[in-house]
Amino acid sequence: MSNAPAHAPVSLVKDAPAPAPANGETDRQVVPPTPAADAPVEGYLAIAVRVPVRIVTLLLILPVRMIWDALTVCGRALKRTVWVPFARAVSRVWHAVLAPVLYALFIWPWLALWRHLLAPVGRAVAWLAGAVGHGLAAGARGIGAALAWLGRTLILTPLSWIYGRLLTPLGHGMLAALRGVRAGLAWLGRYVLVVPGRAIGTAVLWAARLLVAEPAAFLYRWVLTPLGRGIVAGVRGLRAGLAWLWRYGAVVPCGFFYRWVLTPLGHGVVAGVRGLGAGLAWLWRYGVALPCGFVHRWVLAPAGRAVAVIAKEIAEAFGHAWRVAGYVSRAVFRFLGALLRFLIADPAVWVWQHAVRPLGRGLRDGIWRPAARVVREVRRTARAALVTARASVRETRAELRRALFGAPSEPERKPLPDSGRVPWVAGSPHNSATTPNTFGPKRDDADFRTL
Repeated sequence: MSNAPAHAPVSLVKDAPAPAPANGETDRQVVPPTPAADAPVEGYLAIAVRVPVRIVTLLLILPVRMIWDALTVCGRALKRTVWVPFARAVSRVWHAVLAPVLYALFIWPWLALWRHLLAPVGRAVAWLAGAVGHGLAAGARGIGAALAWLGRTLILTPLSWIYGRLLTPLGHGMLAALRGVRAGLAWLGRYVLVVPGRAIGTAVLWAARLLVAEPAAFLYRWVLTPLGRGIVAGVRGLRAGLAWLWRYGAVVPCGFFYRWVLTPLGHGVVAGVRGLGAGLAWLWRYGVALPCGFVHRWVLAPAGRAVAVIAKEIAEAFGHAWRVAGYVSRAVFRFLGALLRFLIADPAVWVWQHAVRPLGRGLRDGIWRPAARVVREVRRTARAALVTARASVRETRAELRRALFGAPSEPERKPLPDSGRVPWVAGSPHNSATTPNTFGPKRDDADFRTL
């Protein structure tokens, strides 16, 4: 198959146009590039399978690709019109409602419990433990100093006096007495024991030589030595007899049996095994190996190559068909989009621009804004009237209280800070001195300029 002549492959993809010649090279002939010598050569099977497979796969893939593109467009539209607004609404509900409620129900009580109960109690316990620890340490230091003074006064001082005034002179006297006793004993041992001992030792050595050494040497030379030599000669003769019996009674018969019986028998067994192995090898080679090799070389390998070529062409056809179906689907959807734009979008935009928007602006400028302005003026007037009435009621009530109970003494007023901020009381839920990086909305101090 690989020796077949090469043919140009058939493809549904158009080749790119040849580049235009540069200026000054119009008269020069353009030489097409020669194919590389090592380029793979395609066979008849790939050329025959490629076109029908690509046509069939295009017909199968085109509806799938159009459905896929339609689902993609619908998904993007749903994301833009449904999911994103829903997510924004959920985020706003979470930040505006759920988060403050959860903070107030589950986090703020624990923070208040920690801040107003556990932390003060813990600080008080820590202060009390520190005070108790300092007191115990001071007591322990005093007890240690007293015990040290008692030990130094009652134990160390008497013991040092006894050692220096009593034990040291007594030990020196005993040491001198022991030295004198040792000198006397040494003199006595030298002149009373050593000189007589030397004489007695010389006599004992002379008696041992005459009574023990010379008889023992005579017994060893004339009795034990001949007896030992006789025993050695007997043992050597016995060993020679046993060696002769072992050689001619065991070794020589065993060698004869091994050489003339076991060796020919083993050679025969080896020859039989070799013949049996050669027969089995011949059967394996010509009964199993050669048929399997023939089947693999002339059946399985060509079939595998054909299946590989077909599978490769099918895979390439699927990719090519998917791309071509994409171009077709894009053209179809662009046509449908242009049609919908021409039939629906452009008329709707024209109606909006030339009818709805001018009408809405006219309603806004002619009706809504004047009505809103009037409503604001009425509300402002009503609010001013309410403020005036409230002030009148307060002044009347103050005059009645002053007439009935007298003028009250005015308390000392503290000047307000320059920044215009009125700090809340400590522990108030509106206090701005809250723990930083806490969950929930942050509320600043009240501003008296906005009250």
